[in-house]
Amino acid sequence: MKIILTGPTGHIGSNVLKAALAHPAITSIITFSRRQLPTSFPDPQNKLQLIIQSDFTSYSDETLKACAGAEACIWGMGVANMETGRTIIVDSTIAAAKAFVDAKVAGEGKKFRFVHLSGMFVEKDQEKRLWFMNEGRKIRGVTEVELMKMDKQHPEALVAYIARPGGVTATNSFFPALLEPLARFINVDDLAAKMLDIAINGHDTQTLEVDVLRNEGKRLRKHSRVDSK
Repeated sequence: MKIILTGPTGHIGSNVLKAALAHPAITSIITFSRRQLPTSFPDPQNKLQLIIQSDFTSYSDETLKACAGAEACIWGMGVANMETGRTIIVDSTIAAAKAFVDAKVAGEGKKFRFVHLSGMFVEKDQEKRLWFMNEGRKIRGVTEVELMKMDKQHPEALVAYIARPGGVTATNSFFPALLEPLARFINVDDLAAKMLDIAINGHDTQTLEVDVLRNEGKRLRKHSRVDSK
């Protein structure tokens, strides 16, 4: 299976990329990045093709041709500040989903899975007064609304999924796993495993909250360890 991935140099995206490189069902990965990748991604099967992209709101014919045959995209771009947040979170996400659907990268008559990394406490009501993280929560709310609107406009070509993790801990975090549900945390490896699984197999729910992502991600990783023995 061929997939598209963004955000490969970030905390979450880099772990999704590592999981994809190791997954037997993934045969090809087109990854978009603003800069070169570090050398810490083992790719013995030559699955990875890097495309350096500075503008994530516009895609050339050549770029879309390279994406042909991809059945899913994991959109994992993050933002360092809210000054560029609307462009990166809203505009880039919607532009990419539209470009991939319009180009029919998955193939004629096939549904393209678009897995969007959102966040917890998203607010879709743009008029609501919020006490914390006002702008970021509303921007993510706009993105979710627009993405699901596109999903409904193209039922034959697109199925959108939204992942809403809470706090994301590192691979070797000292944070106790038993306390993750109370803190609404999720380990990055569990999140990566579940987002990749959605890209491969889909899901019966299109918006997945942190508890579902964590529990199903842990099960996937447990089964993977058992199968590898």
